[in-house]
Amino acid sequence: MQKWITDIVQGRTFDATRQAKQDIANIGASMGYRVANIFRYNDVGEDDDAMMARIDGITAAVGRGDMLVYQFPSLNSGRFDNLFVDQMHRRGVRVVCLVHDDVGTLRDQQAPTWIDEIGYFNKCDVLIVHNRLMADRLRELGVTAPMVNQYLLDYLDDNHDEDRYETKPEDFQRGVVLAGNILKSRYLADWNNETPITVFGVTDDDLDKKLDANPKIDFRGQRWRWDLIQEMPREFGLAWDSDTSSYKYNDYTRYNHPHKVSMYLGHGLPVIIWRQAAVADIIVNNGLGIAIDSLDQVDDAIHSISDQDLAQMLHNVGEFGKLIRDGWFTRQALQEAEMKLLSPQFEIPAKLK
Repeated sequence: MQKWITDIVQGRTFDATRQAKQDIANIGASMGYRVANIFRYNDVGEDDDAMMARIDGITAAVGRGDMLVYQFPSLNSGRFDNLFVDQMHRRGVRVVCLVHDDVGTLRDQQAPTWIDEIGYFNKCDVLIVHNRLMADRLRELGVTAPMVNQYLLDYLDDNHDEDRYETKPEDFQRGVVLAGNILKSRYLADWNNETPITVFGVTDDDLDKKLDANPKIDFRGQRWRWDLIQEMPREFGLAWDSDTSSYKYNDYTRYNHPHKVSMYLGHGLPVIIWRQAAVADIIVNNGLGIAIDSLDQVDDAIHSISDQDLAQMLHNVGEFGKLIRDGWFTRQALQEAEMKLLSPQFEIPAKLK
């Protein structure tokens, strides 16, 4: 049996769209997976036969009985995603769907119209989802495919100086930094906490002006991945999304693990997250940051932590970040998915775990 994993090839992006998928493909390759490259393209006007021929070209070396990990969504159309799985099954290939931070059924105000996600997930032989909370919610919505948990996204990085991976207490400031898609965090325009915040990311013209006008905000615009890590101040990393008219970004954090959390932790920054977020237990139980109920609590949360507790938190983050930069979370998920395919009845007794 050969093992395969897809990578989604596209141009350079400021957000995590390209990096997250490339990191997972690279982690799979380090485990012996062969990479099948899928290029993003506009398939309007391409009929099903032409699309299946394209898919057969991408997977020409994939054989009957092989295992293929499909990174979902491909960022092509829903028709492409569906035909890909259908074609693999026709050829006797087993498909593991690795779900990225883009589950429209849980995030959109209405069910996504580009694809029937629940039906798609049930086509797959195994799903790799973010965590138990996401798995439980998907089961409530009708997903019956076996699921394994990834727990956190990884963030590969070995090309910065060591001081970008760990933070010494004497270098840490009791401030806040947020890096990401600021269009999901419009509340920043009205940031009035005493604690200053440094902001990196994508905005629109209106939000850009409001951020620049707020004296509590140091808005630095967009940065490429390497430059962002190099420039982020040694402060608490904020992972806090707000709902929009189209997307339930805040509610979605009950189920997902945001890429920015992994970026912060992988680079020596403790985090501030919503207490009801799916990642809250990992953060709190491992002493990696602070969970709060509302942004009004930021000032008290940051300034009430003692110097001794803060030093321990920074140490915890430095140790934990090694797992993220090494790809541990993806590796364990891929290995468990392999077990589900090869021996679906096998279980390790709880007393042996």
